[in-house]
Amino acid sequence: MSSVSPDGPKPGTAVRVIASRIGTRLAGLVLASASFCTYAGDDLLSLYGVARVNNPVLRQSLANYQAVQERWPQALAGLLPNISVQASRERVHLDQTTSFASVDTYFFNTQYSIDLTQPIFDYSAYQRLDQADAQIAQAAAQVHAAEQDLMFRLAQRYFDVLAGRADLSFARSDLKAIERQLEQAGQRFEVGLIAHTAVEEARARRDLAASRLIQAENEVANRLEAVRQVIGKQPQSLADLVRKPKLKGPQPAEEGRWQAAAIEQNWQLIAARKGAEAAMENIQVQRGGHLPTIGLTANATHQDTGGVFGGTSDRQSIGVRGELPIFQGFAVSSRVSEAQARYTQSREQLEETRRRVGRETSNAYRAVQTSIRQVQALQQAVVSNRSALKATQAGYEAGTRTIVDVLDAQSNLFSAERDYQQAQYAYLVSTLRLKQTAGTLDPQDLTAVNSLLGSR
Repeated sequence: MSSVSPDGPKPGTAVRVIASRIGTRLAGLVLASASFCTYAGDDLLSLYGVARVNNPVLRQSLANYQAVQERWPQALAGLLPNISVQASRERVHLDQTTSFASVDTYFFNTQYSIDLTQPIFDYSAYQRLDQADAQIAQAAAQVHAAEQDLMFRLAQRYFDVLAGRADLSFARSDLKAIERQLEQAGQRFEVGLIAHTAVEEARARRDLAASRLIQAENEVANRLEAVRQVIGKQPQSLADLVRKPKLKGPQPAEEGRWQAAAIEQNWQLIAARKGAEAAMENIQVQRGGHLPTIGLTANATHQDTGGVFGGTSDRQSIGVRGELPIFQGFAVSSRVSEAQARYTQSREQLEETRRRVGRETSNAYRAVQTSIRQVQALQQAVVSNRSALKATQAGYEAGTRTIVDVLDAQSNLFSAERDYQQAQYAYLVSTLRLKQTAGTLDPQDLTAVNSLLGSR
C-alpha cells in the first residue's frame, strides 16, 4: 500500500517543508509496481502492476496530491520574511539658467535599496496553515481511495471477463450438444423412430443457441475492452480459477463491526471529513480580514545623485508597522458568509458520503454471505442436473422421454455449471468489495485471490 499518511503533514520547521517536496508519489508508484510486473501472463496481479502505472484516474489523484502539497509552503510564506531589492539608474539632462550662472549638463542618478518585512501577527496567515494541513490530508486520502478503487475495479472487471467466458463456454457447449442431438434426431427420423416435429424442435433450439453464442462472444469482447480501459492495454489470455476459493464468511462476523470500521477507515469518508475541516478553517481565514496585522519592517537605501548639486546618501531604518482594516466595502463580511455556506455544503457532502458508505458496507456484507450460499446451492445443482440428464437420456432411448426433454436437461446442466462458476467469481469480488468499503483493501488481498488463478 502507499505510504501517504491519511492525516497529512503537520506544521513544523522549514526542514519539514522541504522534505514534503522531496520524492514524488509518482516515482514511488513506479518502483512499487515493479514487483507486480514480474508475474508472467495476464493474471490479476500482473495487470494490477500495469494499471498502477497507466491508470489515468490514479495518476490524476497523485497529481492532485502533489499540487495540494504546495499549499503548505505557500501558506507558510505568509509568516516568513519578505525581502525585496529595488534599483534604478537614470540619465538626467539639466539645462538651468540663474542670475549667477547657466548650467547645461548631463549626469546620472543612481539609487538602490533593500526592504525586509517580517510578519509578527497575522491571524489569517496562521489559519491558512491549518487549512493547508486539512487540504493535504484530504488529497492524501483521495490517493488511498483511488488506489483501492483501482484494485476493486480491476478485479471486478477481470472476473466479469471470466464470467463472460463461462457464459460463452456454456453457449458453445449448448450449441454443440444441440447439434449432436439434431444429427441423432435426423437419423432416428429416417428410420421412423421419431416424428418429424422432433427434428424441427431440435433445429429451432439449434438456431436459438447459435444466437446466444453470438451474443456471448460480443459480451466477452465488451468486457475485455472494459479491462483495457483500466490497464491501458489490450489484455491477452486471462488466467482463470484453477482452485476453488475457500468459502469464509466476513470476519469479524458482526455487520456492526464492519460498519464501525468503515466509518473510521473508509478513505472516501476520510477525504470528505478532511474537506469539511478545510472548509471550517477557511471561515477563520476570512474572519482574519477584520483583525489587525502587525509586522517588523527594515530598509536600507543608498542614493547617488550627480550634477552640480549632487552627492551621496545612505539611509537605514527599522520599525514596526500595524494595520487595522476599518471598512472594505463589505467584502470581508461577504467572504465570511461565503465560507460559512461552503462549510455547510461540505458538511452535507460528508453526511451524504457517510450514508452511502454505510449502505455500501451493508450491501457488501450481505453479498458475501449470499454468494457463499449460492456457491453451495449451485454446487449441489450441478450434481442434481447431471443425474437428471442421465435419467432423461435413458428415458429418451426407451421412448418415454422426448428430444425436447433431453435438450432441456442438457441446457439445465450447462446452465448450472456456468452459474456455479460465476458464483465463485461473485464471492471473490464481494469479499474485495467489503474490504474496500471498510478501507482495508490492499495488494495482499489481490495476491491471495491471484493465488487461485492459473492456466487450465
